[in-house]
Amino acid sequence: MKYLPSYLKAIVICHGKSEVQMCKFLKNKLRLRIEVESDKNGEKSIQILSLMKFLNNTIYKTKKAFLAHYSDDIDKLTDDFKIFIIMDTDDCSKQEKEAFIKKTMFKNHWAYPYIVPIFNDKNLEEVLLNAKIKFEKTGKKMKKEYIKIFPTDLKYETSDTVQIEEFRDNLVKCKNTNMGEFVDFCLKIA
Repeated sequence: MKYLPSYLKAIVICHGKSEVQMCKFLKNKLRLRIEVESDKNGEKSIQILSLMKFLNNTIYKTKKAFLAHYSDDIDKLTDDFKIFIIMDTDDCSKQEKEAFIKKTMFKNHWAYPYIVPIFNDKNLEEVLLNAKIKFEKTGKKMKKEYIKIFPTDLKYETSDTVQIEEFRDNLVKCKNTNMGEFVDFCLKIA
């Protein structure tokens, strides 16, 4: 029997706590070899305007530093490796949003070929509404609702738990996000 190498397939940089919860749910449910990154586990949100500051921290500043940090998981970057960056677009100008979506803001960074910008216009909550994901609460209470929608703890699993393929199909139909591309990637590498 031939075994495929088990190496890190992607890094996912998340805007905030809701995106972290969703990505950890996908990682756990599909048993993915991905790393979910954020600022203070999503407690502090990363804005589009602060992305370059985040990408110039000690881990992401150079390819050598990046590979050294993830040396237990990866020794070189292959063409199929991705750095997904999931951002809401409600906190930036139209030009900044466009630079993020078109990837031009990353053109001088070593990771440019690996970066895949994932946008939620205006935010993840609106995207979920458009993707027909049912939830009860909005606003600040919505953060707790994400644990029920995307459970990473068995005590929160319900019959309402997101079915991943259906979720992807609904996201692909949404015009205010390209999140379906990320979920499709996750399903393909599972």
